[in-house]
Amino acid sequence: MNQTRRSFLKQSLGASFCSTSVLSSILNLRITGSLAAEETPEPGYKALVCVFLAGGNDCFNMLTPIEGESWASYQLSRGQIALPLDAFTSLPAPLDDGRQLGLNNAMPEIAGLFKNQRLSFVANIGTLVGPTTKQEVENNSAKLPLGLFSHSDQQKHWQSSLPETRNPLKGWGGRMSQILGDLNGSSKVSMNISTAGVNVFQSGSAVTPFTITPGDLPAIRAWDEPFFAPRQQAMEAMLDAEYRNIFERTYSSSKKEAIEAGLEYKSAIENPNLGDPPPFSPDNELSVQLEEVYKAIAARETLNKSRQTFFVQIGGWDSHGSLVGHPTQLANLSKALGEFQNAIDTLGVADDVTTFTSSEFGRTLSSNDGGSDHAWGGIQFVMSGAANINGGKVFGDYPDLALGSSLDLGRGRLIPTISVDEYFADLALWMGVSPSSIPTVLPNLSRFHDVSGGEAPLGLFAS
Repeated sequence: MNQTRRSFLKQSLGASFCSTSVLSSILNLRITGSLAAEETPEPGYKALVCVFLAGGNDCFNMLTPIEGESWASYQLSRGQIALPLDAFTSLPAPLDDGRQLGLNNAMPEIAGLFKNQRLSFVANIGTLVGPTTKQEVENNSAKLPLGLFSHSDQQKHWQSSLPETRNPLKGWGGRMSQILGDLNGSSKVSMNISTAGVNVFQSGSAVTPFTITPGDLPAIRAWDEPFFAPRQQAMEAMLDAEYRNIFERTYSSSKKEAIEAGLEYKSAIENPNLGDPPPFSPDNELSVQLEEVYKAIAARETLNKSRQTFFVQIGGWDSHGSLVGHPTQLANLSKALGEFQNAIDTLGVADDVTTFTSSEFGRTLSSNDGGSDHAWGGIQFVMSGAANINGGKVFGDYPDLALGSSLDLGRGRLIPTISVDEYFADLALWMGVSPSSIPTVLPNLSRFHDVSGGEAPLGLFAS
């Protein structure tokens, strides 16, 4: 088996810090990665963009039934936080059971993408240890995710797909990168790029996300300008020094690699041949982050990337106190994603870039006197090119919004009927992970679905 210099160095670095058993796991994962790369049938470019809505989106005020008994159930369950009927735009097609869904009027860009079959929703999805019923929860026989209604725990579970541990060191994106990384060419910039700092999703045994803070980029990019030359020389002298202490050596090496990666990234995205990006809203925090993602995708060839993942995050979705600002958040989300998809279209890679949302949990159907509290199952969505995604659909069973339903654990905390593992499996398979390697990326998937036949659990993408 051919082994690249980059692969060898990754393994050697792991050996410096890991026990024999952990090193063995790393080596096995690298071998799996090489084999998986050989099995991948499509050598072209693909990218996943994770948009994390930190705080728990109140999704039932985003997408809700708007007719008959289902609308009456929504109004009764939500009480004072229910929106009026004219706050929703009817989606083109009803559900299989005949219910008509409406999307919040604050999201016209998302409505347009859905209508044009470039976006689909995934209903009642959440973290699960295994298939779970209300009776099992009530008689304490169900295995539940640790810290079920905790922000920090559920964010880790969504990003790691390991709900039985509170301290995951690796995310499912990081494990996927270990498998697909060798499809990329040589570069000091990781295939995993984050505009929201180091995160669990993109971290792996020998994979660290390349982190960018868009507002700080001018200072980073100024490193090689004449004004900073004395500081640069002093820093390089310290970094080039020989250190006896292993931690000093490691810090020095990591710092040098970070600087070199930063300069490589700067050169790549500022290439004049790339042209100017389409307009992004400078006053929209998510738009600013997604503009940086666009630049990295535009520079994919210079960065020698055929596979990339991106992580962006926007906070403020924790609606304990009030839902008054929720429509504004939805509007900002919709506008930013509309701008991003338009920009990706101009690059000619619409079918090669998939954007998906995540949020640690849904909210209670009932109000806490003005807001909503932490719950469980929620609604996410996926968007891409019309030739790539099975768009204009709602995957999964949209839940009954009546309080006391067969999924309600109290106050409208709904048990998910789709696991995050199934959601992520569709995305990983689309990226090129082989069915035989999916258990490495998503160890718990077999509790919900068997991909040995090559079929994706949800069917989010066109075959």
